[in-house]
Amino acid sequence: MWGDESLALVYEGWFKTRKTRTWIIYPGSPEKEKRLLFDRSSEDVYADPGYPLRRQTPFGTSVIAQFKNHTGRKALLLSGKGATPDGNIPFLDLHDM
Repeated sequence: MWGDESLALVYEGWFKTRKTRTWIIYPGSPEKEKRLLFDRSSEDVYADPGYPLRRQTPFGTSVIAQFKNHTGRKALLLSGKGATPDGNIPFLDLHDM
């Protein structure tokens, strides 16, 4: 999932182990090491962190929407179903990078 030259997300999943990982990569800085953002079981719907909101560019493409938190640092707004034992409670979560 593309953001810009400073941020992209790569998702990987292994069916056999039911593991899902989300990595942060830095396309404009290939010397920077990738960073693990989420490492979880794909079957654990209660722990699903959600997916980043996207925005449309002037060219009509869709990219990760990036925000600044109260300290000026980069953040993502995650949206999810919010699975609970009592049913889904959709959520938005500001995730500091």
